[in-house]
Amino acid sequence: MRWISEEHSKVGFTWVDARYFDGRSAQRRQVFVSLDVESQRLTIHDHLGADLDIWPLETLRQMRDDAGAGMVLCSGAVDPGEARVILANARAIAAIKASCPNLTKATVTPRTWAKIVAWVGASTAAVALMVFVIVPALAGQLAVFIPPERETRVGSAVLRHIERLLLDKDAGDWRCTNPKGQMALEQMAQALQQGQEFPYAIQVGVVDHAMINAFALPGGHIIVMRGLIDMAETSDQLAAVLAHELGHVAQRDPIEQALRAAGRAGLLSLVLGDATGGAALALAGEALISAKNSRDVEARADDFALAQMRKAGVSPEALAEFFELLLEEMGNSALDLGWISSHPPSAARAAHARAAVQLERDYKKTVSPEQWQAIQQICAE
Repeated sequence: MRWISEEHSKVGFTWVDARYFDGRSAQRRQVFVSLDVESQRLTIHDHLGADLDIWPLETLRQMRDDAGAGMVLCSGAVDPGEARVILANARAIAAIKASCPNLTKATVTPRTWAKIVAWVGASTAAVALMVFVIVPALAGQLAVFIPPERETRVGSAVLRHIERLLLDKDAGDWRCTNPKGQMALEQMAQALQQGQEFPYAIQVGVVDHAMINAFALPGGHIIVMRGLIDMAETSDQLAAVLAHELGHVAQRDPIEQALRAAGRAGLLSLVLGDATGGAALALAGEALISAKNSRDVEARADDFALAQMRKAGVSPEALAEFFELLLEEMGNSALDLGWISSHPPSAARAAHARAAVQLERDYKKTVSPEQWQAIQQICAE
């Protein structure tokens, strides 16, 4: 070894023994290393003195030395796959530390970035697959095995979260409790359950909120918002909506929606962090308020509604009228609001309902005019 100057921290050194790995193979080569501070470079020479590589000092990074062999250097990011030099000479190590202030600075090579991008992409794809494919598929399978008493508890918990959600939006009083209106509403719901057995009691309630909406929750809860009652022109139209929501209950769509939403929230909580798990119930509640079901699910609920309306003696015309009323009254903005956004009506669905009308049959009302008036005033004090 030959030193250019005793002030090696400022000048550098030449021909210091070192070991070199090219990063492409496991072969170790004995080399010489020289440090030129003036030109700001570290040069690696083979045993004949020919240059093998030249590393700018600003790119030098110190790797962790697990074997205790000395200073391990690479050019660029600290990556085990990169070329590296191992120095054991104490004075050479001191010179490099004095001349290379970026030794411990963290950087990432393009190859490492590629690995990171690939890992993030694969992880994102895996999460997306679980959220949009696996969780929905499992929700449909698991819904069948949920005991009625467990479903009822889930529905009650979701209902409490929905209550907090709507009260935060200045919903006013949560429940409308006019006794005459509630009794008439329950009579209407009971008439629409003829010939059907549910594993739990159907509980229908009205919320004092202007949103035009109605939705079913797990465990037989059906919530109707005041705005929908205000929109309905006849008791039959409200009965048609209730019959449709009963169809979702019969098909166990609410518990499937809740499992799907809670599963997604739980999965995302694992990824993003949510120690309390409250996001699962909150997301389930919001999902059930605006549940967007497939056409097949909505068609089955329509068919259930028409069958139950026929048993109750209510004209299927009412369901077609309500679809048309929503579109007529709300126009293009309808798609952003309430029941119409989650149960989008169409001319085909209205025509399907109207086709079920039996012209020779005399239809009746599930409630009297006085009872319908009580339902309309259910939120009045």
